[in-house]
Amino acid sequence: MQLGQIDVAVVVAYIIFIFSIAFGARRFMKKQSLIEGETTSPIENHYLAGKSITFWEALLSIIATEFSAMAFLTIPTYVYFENMSYVRFVVGAFLSRSIISVYFLPKIHGKGLTIFEALARGVHGYTRLTKEALLGRKTFAFFYIFGKVIGASVKLLGGALLISEFLHISLFLAIIVIASMTYFYIMLGGLKAVVRTDMLQATIFIFGGIMAHFVVGKISSFSWGELLAFGFEQGKFSFFSGNGFFAFFYGIIAGVVYDAATHGVDQDVTQKLFGVKDIEVAKKVLTWSAIGSLLVNLLFLFLGVILWAYYTKHSVSIPPVEKIFSNLIESHFPTPIKGLMVASILAACMSTVDSSINAMSAVFWNDLMSVKNSKIFRLFINIDNLIITLLIVIFSYSFSFIPGSLKIGHHLSYLSTGPLLAFFLCRMVLEKYIKIRFTPSLVFLSFFTCFLGMALNHFRFGFNPQLTILWGVFTTIVFMWIYSRITDLFKAPKEKEI
Repeated sequence: MQLGQIDVAVVVAYIIFIFSIAFGARRFMKKQSLIEGETTSPIENHYLAGKSITFWEALLSIIATEFSAMAFLTIPTYVYFENMSYVRFVVGAFLSRSIISVYFLPKIHGKGLTIFEALARGVHGYTRLTKEALLGRKTFAFFYIFGKVIGASVKLLGGALLISEFLHISLFLAIIVIASMTYFYIMLGGLKAVVRTDMLQATIFIFGGIMAHFVVGKISSFSWGELLAFGFEQGKFSFFSGNGFFAFFYGIIAGVVYDAATHGVDQDVTQKLFGVKDIEVAKKVLTWSAIGSLLVNLLFLFLGVILWAYYTKHSVSIPPVEKIFSNLIESHFPTPIKGLMVASILAACMSTVDSSINAMSAVFWNDLMSVKNSKIFRLFINIDNLIITLLIVIFSYSFSFIPGSLKIGHHLSYLSTGPLLAFFLCRMVLEKYIKIRFTPSLVFLSFFTCFLGMALNHFRFGFNPQLTILWGVFTTIVFMWIYSRITDLFKAPKEKEI
């Protein structure tokens, strides 16, 4: 892609804005620390922003985290080859947030800095944990960080592939540039910098999506309305595909389960909900994020219809799948919209990676290290984030040599959410029926049974693949219920506070 001077200026302006916002977040947190004195620890200030996250900061940050650079381009591509049936997952996610607000948040909000600390404290909110509970917390935290590194690496690779193509730079350099910028603004202001920069990044890629609608309509010999009407006539607005109603219904269930894992028990999102002032604000954020997510998905789903109508009506040869949208940007988008689209892809990529890095760092310090000494935290926080960023860079670049790695990595990060959701449901939601302690052995058991259920579905029974995580969660719940009954039968020691 040949970027003009104005296009370059747009991208540079975006980067300058990102770092100016991060510096502003840093100044805000310093003032906040002076006001609160010693009432808030440095760890809480860095990872929960001193409970100062506003409704709009949390809302836009969650929306920004949902849409990686790959989602920015793959959602329109899905509609291009299929229809609007993708919306079934969005409807499921919409329903899921109501469940999270009612059944999840009250169980975990205010019980610590991370989801694993809340899990260790349990429904009773233990303030002092047994040694086995602390070990269980460390075990789960380790598995979480491993899975999250893979997920963040895949999302970084997806964005870097596009940036390297657009800017004509090596893939390795693109990965380094994106990861470095993300690392530095996180270090400037912690979670406050993450949510504030995410606000800008969400605004940019949403505006980029709107402008894409406008530009495709402009470069076509048909109006935007005519392209949309043609898509409607050709069935692109159908919500059903494959098995019709059953496929749509399964998709809704899959959306509910996956969103419950990503927005109910994943540190990426829960950390932002923990950082607002109280649970009522957190519930409000979740409700409106469902609406916002629905609108943004519809924006890019409609864009897919427009792209399909454009290529079909103009009898233009179809580029490779991964370039259906990017090819249009390179060939037809004018200055400065071309620069805006590059900034939009950067924004979508960085807003996903920053949340992952910050979440992993919080889990590392709070659950693996359990640091109480603020001097140690202040000394090593930069090194910790740097190591995490380097791991993501190494994994991301390594994946680039593996054919189909984006798809494989996406599936691995997708499936890794299952055991955490399953264990959460057993320990926090179904606690009246399943009595389990937070121990390393039970953590391992939850992973084993969840992956066993998913594997049986995939390799043996062949039920709808969209329900793979649901089968893993169901298998874990059954095993944990049996384990609970056995421990009752043999009167095993119950969980207790030190």
